[in-house]
Amino acid sequence: MKRAISQEDKLTDVELAKVKDIENGAIETKQKYPGFRKNMLDYIQQCTEYTSIHGFKYMGEQDRSIFEKLWWLILFCISLCICINLIIKTWEKWDTSPVLVSFVRSPTAVWQIPFPAVTICPQTKTKQTVYNFTDAFDKYRMQHNLTDLEWKHFSDSALICDNHFYYNNGSLTTGLDTIDFLMSVAPQFDDVFHSCRWTLQNKSCSSLFYPILTEDGLCFTFNMLDRSQFLRNKVYLDRKYMHHGKDTEDWTLQEGYKRDAKKDTFPRRAMSAGSSAGLFLELKAYGPDLDYLCRGTVQGFKVFLHQPAEVPRVSRQYLRAPLNQEMVVSIKPDMMTTSGGLKDYNPHRRQCFFPNERYLSFFQIYTQQNCQVECLTNFTLKMCKCVAYHMPHEESTPICGSGSIKCMFDAQTKLLEKEVESGLSSSTFDISDDADCDCLPACTSLTYNAESTQAEYNWKKTFEATRHNESEFPGMHFTRLNLFFKRQQFINSERNKLYELFSQTNFFANCGGILGLFTGFSFLSIVEIVHFLSSRLMCNVKMYGRHYWSGSPKLLNNDAYVHE
Repeated sequence: MKRAISQEDKLTDVELAKVKDIENGAIETKQKYPGFRKNMLDYIQQCTEYTSIHGFKYMGEQDRSIFEKLWWLILFCISLCICINLIIKTWEKWDTSPVLVSFVRSPTAVWQIPFPAVTICPQTKTKQTVYNFTDAFDKYRMQHNLTDLEWKHFSDSALICDNHFYYNNGSLTTGLDTIDFLMSVAPQFDDVFHSCRWTLQNKSCSSLFYPILTEDGLCFTFNMLDRSQFLRNKVYLDRKYMHHGKDTEDWTLQEGYKRDAKKDTFPRRAMSAGSSAGLFLELKAYGPDLDYLCRGTVQGFKVFLHQPAEVPRVSRQYLRAPLNQEMVVSIKPDMMTTSGGLKDYNPHRRQCFFPNERYLSFFQIYTQQNCQVECLTNFTLKMCKCVAYHMPHEESTPICGSGSIKCMFDAQTKLLEKEVESGLSSSTFDISDDADCDCLPACTSLTYNAESTQAEYNWKKTFEATRHNESEFPGMHFTRLNLFFKRQQFINSERNKLYELFSQTNFFANCGGILGLFTGFSFLSIVEIVHFLSSRLMCNVKMYGRHYWSGSPKLLNNDAYVHE
């Protein structure tokens, strides 16, 4: 045994005696310091023996063979790879489907929502007694000379006919005189409506319907918001289209009707289901005015149902009401609401926009259809340098003439292709700096599904039975239309944070279940790892790094030690 003591003059007699006893073997040591390598192996073995993670015990035992340790190490790595793969799939599911759409607990009465806005468009676009489009087309096809006025009228009328009526030599842009001409040759209000009834009360049709410009030309709409509460001030509209002056302060798409709203508020609402609480119309068409070339051979009326704060797109979805037929339409509302608890979610995660999250430059109220109309308008303006006469626009924006019909059609097709491509790639796209087609549904949306039946309407026999003189209506055709809610109540859907498909709690529970199933890993396992790598390791270093015998007396001082 070799002894080295410094600064002996500083030690007391008792301390010197203890050192001599240690040197002479009078004081026995319990355990010698094991050395760094052996201490580290013992420490690892102790960690693997006490940890709750499955398999680690067998990898750390020193008495086991290398083959058995490698076997358990391989099994643990395989289990860990399976866990990581399953957790990644769980994360993807949680990230892409965070919200579950469910039915609300209680039904909604039909009087709590507005009756649908009803837009009616005559199939005839030019009255033959006012402007004969068929004769003008025959002259054009037979290459007969047309006067400048005849050519302009013929070219303008192509804007409201089917898409195959376009002319490369037509004017690329036009003016308000074209819109005035198209509206003057279209069937007017008195040419379309014969009688109207709302909730069993005979009403003047002019108090219920007002004119509107659509891609189908001049149409008439019921229960739609006034343009002052629907369009922004910069949108230019000549004449009084979409204007009725009725106040809509008692209803919003997001909040619905106010509690103190009156029964006869606007937009109108039905008090119950059934034909007695709906809209009854008798429409008419004058035989000599019918045109069978501009919009095909089927005559009658197009009927489109939409919510009051939405612009109608009659050409995309409509019901057809043929002449001399009675059509009964039962309406089923479909409403989707969103819990306020989801406002913190990104709109693309919850797949909808709240009103203050998406600004439209032409419309005051955001809906998916309004957004799509605005997007198509901006894209058409960018591609064709003009917009269609029925699109919302500023006063200085050029209006497309017949020479731009093909360009407008191509713009619509290209825009649809872009939307499909962006959907396949799961990304949004920007047409330009001010035309973003990120048209998600509104967080509160309202649509109207319809079931229709029809039968022959023998109005002549009805006139005979009621002793009316049929000769008062020479050449007339009549169509009856009855629209009403099918049921008194309906079940609407709701996006709700309470019914999330994968909340954070669900996500962590799934991850914990996977780790526990394959490795026995838990929250306490994390505590164990932290414990063995921090406090337990520090205690080991303190015990074996500064002392050379376990249970030895404290150091006399920093310079006094015994070395083996």
